[in-house]
Amino acid sequence: MRRGKWIKRWSAAFLILFVLSSASLAVTVAPVLRSDKGIVAAAHPLAAQAGAEILEKGGNAVDAAIAVSLALGVVEPYASGLGGEGYLVVQMKDGQRFALDFRSTAPKLATYENLEKSGMTLSEAAKTIKGACVPGVPAAIEYVYKEAATMKLEDIALPAIRFAEEGFEVNQTFAGIVADNFDRLQKSAPDFLNEGLPWEEGDIFKNPALAKTIRAFAKEGASLFYRGSIADKIDAYMKKNDGWIRKEDLEAYKVVKRDPLHGHYRGYDIYVPGMPVGGPRLLETLNVLEKFNLSALGWDDPLRLHIMQEAFILTAVDQQAYVGDPLFDPDLPEAGLLNKDYAKTRMMAIDLSQASEPETWKDLVGDPAYFENEESFSKILLQMEFEKEEEKVAALRELVLESPSTTHFSIIDRWGNAVSWTQTISSFFGTACWVDGFFINNELGNFKSAPAPGDPIHMEPGKRPRTNIAPMIIEKDGEVKWVLGSPGASRIVSTLIQIIVDLADFDMSLEEAVKAPKFVGYISYPEIRMEKGYSEETIACLEKIFGHVVKLQEYPDLFFGGPNVVGVEEDGTLIGVGSVRRGGAAAAPEK
Repeated sequence: MRRGKWIKRWSAAFLILFVLSSASLAVTVAPVLRSDKGIVAAAHPLAAQAGAEILEKGGNAVDAAIAVSLALGVVEPYASGLGGEGYLVVQMKDGQRFALDFRSTAPKLATYENLEKSGMTLSEAAKTIKGACVPGVPAAIEYVYKEAATMKLEDIALPAIRFAEEGFEVNQTFAGIVADNFDRLQKSAPDFLNEGLPWEEGDIFKNPALAKTIRAFAKEGASLFYRGSIADKIDAYMKKNDGWIRKEDLEAYKVVKRDPLHGHYRGYDIYVPGMPVGGPRLLETLNVLEKFNLSALGWDDPLRLHIMQEAFILTAVDQQAYVGDPLFDPDLPEAGLLNKDYAKTRMMAIDLSQASEPETWKDLVGDPAYFENEESFSKILLQMEFEKEEEKVAALRELVLESPSTTHFSIIDRWGNAVSWTQTISSFFGTACWVDGFFINNELGNFKSAPAPGDPIHMEPGKRPRTNIAPMIIEKDGEVKWVLGSPGASRIVSTLIQIIVDLADFDMSLEEAVKAPKFVGYISYPEIRMEKGYSEETIACLEKIFGHVVKLQEYPDLFFGGPNVVGVEEDGTLIGVGSVRRGGAAAAPEK
């Protein structure tokens, strides 16, 4: 296992360590960083810096998380912001643990009847203001602020306001995404552009409108967005541009506090969000992989990769069939998906010698409902054998293709409080519609394209669409060990599972696990896509012996996500690792 190969390649060409200093402030930012004073890892160095500034001022992980969330909306306006949504997991040192669902919800006018009247398909509508769902980020910030923050919101918001008012240098990613979406932005957000032209690398980008919005939010709270002046502006904008959100939709919006799902893998406790996001699939996959002695096979072993690929497919088809909004369908078999005996049946479906054929994937959907109750494994198998259901899920659900535009950040403070936070506006720039300095999401595109009552992603007013995000906190012996998460759409779960396997089965360091080449197989394409870095013999075996189609991609490739992670090393030192694939960074206070 050639661990040093990809580490050297990245470190030599990436972010240079720097220290931000003032009379009373000093934080350090680097691609990989160690600290005993708290640490933040985020997709943009300035966002990581914002969180570290708050830690330096004495704030806790929740204070810092709010600062990072707001800052990301400034420095990555194309990926997330106040017009977006997401999910987070919090673990406080005092034992308080919760997950917060701040997913967006479909407005009342988002019906298939209205879609038909518009003359658009759902994918077409999602590229317009009709694709907007009610955003959840402002409500999430207010909720966690009241729940566990220690500083004044006005102070927490200062770094984001500073970046928006004073500006920052546009990087290559920013410029490239603007160029790719220039036609949309010209049409729906001309004020965002640089005097009608695309922003280019090296330009100084300022967003005074967003600075004003954040200042108002820090004073008035989320009511500004859901009942106040910004709610009125969104309502007026929607009516003028034939959008579907109305003020009553904003007024009705609520975040949902939940207990995170609790899974186990190789002695580690894993806490992830439940439905309608990627947590159930992630834990189901780990339950399957735990049945195999992966470490005995070896990291670069083609049989190990084959087993993981087949497990990814099995759990992906289960997700398509069974994961949806539990507030609309409380009978979805989440407990069955997480049952370790159910994982045995998925293990039994893996042919250790041959890749499954893509045309058969529609028939690989499992039966997790049998495992909702605490019956013995043998009894359930006999029941499954002799009970003939009148109707069985036998067709692959419609695929919804997500954009890689999501963002994730991880934080552990000096006291051991931890936050794992993923937020998004779905596609890059969302609807590309700009209101008061932020873009509005286009999450509606994650619903079923045509009416399908009973399908988990059948579109209904107030319903939350399904996505793959999976922020998580992993503990060992009751103490926080790692805080993980990633953007990357359908690659989120597979990328995070590979990090966990590399940590738990192959004893990699956190840095090595993040930087190791990634692979993915998914039900929307017939091949395994792999970053270069695996041996030629392994690739040949996957193709010639196991029958996989392999597509190699350059290393590193943003396609595989952008994990920004934080961990606790054996001596108690904190380590933060920024994304190798998206220019992420870690930041920590100097004192």
